Amino acid sequence: MDGPEESCKEIEEKDTNFACILELPVEIIEHIFTYTILDYKDVLNVSEVCSILHEVGRNNKIWRQKLGQRWPRMLARYQRLKVYDWYKEFKSRHSFGVRVKSAVGGLSSQHYLHDEVSKEDFHEFTTMTHEHEQAGEFLIDELMSIVNDGDSDKNLTLKYYAEKVLRFMQQTLLSKKVQAFTEVPPECQLLETGACLLAQWCQPFENFTQNDISDQLDSLASEVSHNLKTTWPHHPAVKADINIESVTSDLWNSEHCKMVLDSINRVMFNKHKFEGNKTRYYDINNSYINKVLSSETGIPITLSIVYSAIARRLGVICEPVNAPSHFLLRWKQDPSQSLEHMYTYIDVFNGGKFLSYGQLHTALNVPETLINLNNMKITSPVQVLERMIRNLIAIGREQGRMGDNLLCLRNALEFSLLISPDDFEMRLLLVRVNLHLNINLPDVLQNLQVIADEDQNRMGLVAYLMDAAQTQMEDNKVNKDKRKINVKTRKKPKDALYSVGLIMKHRRYDYDCVIYGWDAKCEATHEWIIQMGVDRLPHKDKQPFYNVLVSDGTNRYAAEESLEMHPECCPITHPEVGKYFTSYEKTHYIPNTEKATEYPEDIELTEKLVHEHHHT
Repeated sequence: MDGPEESCKEIEEKDTNFACILELPVEIIEHIFTYTILDYKDVLNVSEVCSILHEVGRNNKIWRQKLGQRWPRMLARYQRLKVYDWYKEFKSRHSFGVRVKSAVGGLSSQHYLHDEVSKEDFHEFTTMTHEHEQAGEFLIDELMSIVNDGDSDKNLTLKYYAEKVLRFMQQTLLSKKVQAFTEVPPECQLLETGACLLAQWCQPFENFTQNDISDQLDSLASEVSHNLKTTWPHHPAVKADINIESVTSDLWNSEHCKMVLDSINRVMFNKHKFEGNKTRYYDINNSYINKVLSSETGIPITLSIVYSAIARRLGVICEPVNAPSHFLLRWKQDPSQSLEHMYTYIDVFNGGKFLSYGQLHTALNVPETLINLNNMKITSPVQVLERMIRNLIAIGREQGRMGDNLLCLRNALEFSLLISPDDFEMRLLLVRVNLHLNINLPDVLQNLQVIADEDQNRMGLVAYLMDAAQTQMEDNKVNKDKRKINVKTRKKPKDALYSVGLIMKHRRYDYDCVIYGWDAKCEATHEWIIQMGVDRLPHKDKQPFYNVLVSDGTNRYAAEESLEMHPECCPITHPEVGKYFTSYEKTHYIPNTEKATEYPEDIELTEKLVHEHHHT
């Protein structure tokens, strides 16, 4: 035996303790099992001791608690009113996690030489979603766990590809919810639901659910109700049990509705300090309801969605109005009046200011001729989403020039086609983006065929783009088997002074970057050399040049004489860092397997240079 045998006394003491546990009421044992100090392995081990503990250890309440303990965000992905076998759910979630992590880990070797990953490359993950009722949610939760593991410096390649899969899978699952949203009658479409779907679609790495958004809005409505009770104790909304999905018109008279709106203003703008983001109006976060609720700042359209959602929870309907150069809400204050005097307009962007029809042109700073009843009609929830999408597309066009692989633009365009499939301009723009990135080419051909079937005026352009897509598909097929990593070795010391993984600073432009490749001399075209002024450098193009990832999200090609090792070092916030590096070590980056294969001598040189420069 490995150790001394237990004494009879020790055995008797253990048997006595065990017997004492079994003498406890079942409810107490169940309560002990739910202690967070005991993880799921402890519960399983104890459950194997005897039949009594085995039966207790299968308690549904215990395994619901253990599932939430092991995967804190998973419970929010279940339907709240449905009954589940939580032990089975735990087992399924656990096995899915192991498989998903393994599958993500194999993506780097498959796609290292590709600029982007296409939809068809995620087939393995799509197949997984059909294996279990909650399979899609398991998949999303595991990917979220990988991306948000609490250590931003480690497992960078795993996280890079987990984000790729996460974006695709989130949008695959969300597309069904978006489709269902668009198919219900407009009067049954909740604006906050549409805004949440859009925010989830465009932020696939943010871990929030529709339940989370609803809970935050419920909390704000509860605060308004408390304020209402303090000011007007007998207001009917204070004690009302309101089902927001059934509220299609005001539940109270005009006076009581105005009291609700006054209370909303006090809570939103006086207590919580919600405000229009006038200094950073075009910040993308202003368009996402989760960010707006968190920062309490936004643009007119998102602030109006929050306001109207709170009002509906208290029995008041505030309708969206796509006014000239602005976005407002309107409340039917006096149905007996003419259309010009029936409504009170609410400018949520400016503190919930109440406006009459006659005040609009002054408040909006537009000619009085632009204010007419046709321009002040109610806007449907889908039309509101369309306006939000147009805002995001405008932002995405600008971001596309800053090297983020057009991700914001792609997200917005793909969502646009879900809610407005007949918008051929958006469909055509998505075709151009995918062709530019050389991805999703089957989708490109499908979208072009849709345009060709419906719009004969574009036949020439469609034919040209179809030919381009088919050529790219053929080239990709031919080159697929030919692609291999070209190993770069140093034939002489002067081939490159610096090495892959070093954190650098540009001497002239002062940007921070990390080296992910190098050439012994400039390999760019003569036109690029002239355009970038390389011919005016002391050593011109006859010197090593480095491929670098810059903190502003761009990829650049920099001359050796223009770079110096960073005096302090800092992480580089570039979306492609994980494609080439597996970890950040405070002074440099460690190449992943594929990058290390490409530059086999650089790891040793990087460590040497870091040691000399930073005295580590």
